[in-house]
Amino acid sequence: MPRYRSVVLAAACALALAAPASAAYAATAHAAAKPVLTINKKGGPAVRKRAVLTVSLAKHTSVTFTLVVGGSSVTATCKSSTLHAKVTANGGKATLSLTGLTLTRCAAPDGISLTVKALNLPYGVTISSAKGFPVTIAGRSSAKPLSFQAKINATSIGVGTLRCVVTARRAKAHASNTGNKISAANQKFTLDKGKSSSNCASLGVSSATYSATYGPLRDTSVKHSPKVFVN
Repeated sequence: MPRYRSVVLAAACALALAAPASAAYAATAHAAAKPVLTINKKGGPAVRKRAVLTVSLAKHTSVTFTLVVGGSSVTATCKSSTLHAKVTANGGKATLSLTGLTLTRCAAPDGISLTVKALNLPYGVTISSAKGFPVTIAGRSSAKPLSFQAKINATSIGVGTLRCVVTARRAKAHASNTGNKISAANQKFTLDKGKSSSNCASLGVSSATYSATYGPLRDTSVKHSPKVFVN
């Protein structure tokens, strides 16, 4: 009996010691599951998995592409752009699949016409609740990176039509609850010579930077398309 009693006491002590650790683990897991994205207000209802989020350019802004051509820079703009994404997770961090990215009403200097298209969609998006609400956009793989194709009709200046494809492994942005915006500044893309027309490289195009501010971000899978906040 004494030996049996000692075993029982030892087991009881082990359970008592384990309880705080288990409680701490449960509390940590609960904290980690806190939704990053909510609707209507900060701390509001969580954005649901598989929700569809949509955002267009913030008022009075444009997407800006700055092409590095030789030693000079040429700036092109797109006055209209819309993103569509599906939420794949929203606990601890938010992950999305960027399924749509359109750019229209694009123009380059000297009346040169321009069309821009995103390639290799969908892209993966991560939104963190860390300071500054960092946002990361990445391609699906090294073979399918972030990529834009720019078709430039420069016949008016005797150059002809150029098809330039620029790529990047990932791009960085940040979210803000002021205006429910997502902003990216000077994200660098490098010319993919193998997928670009030969005259694009021969004219000295080597890279491009991308800048844009989108907002407000909305959950279009919910009635009235409420604004999305980051927590």
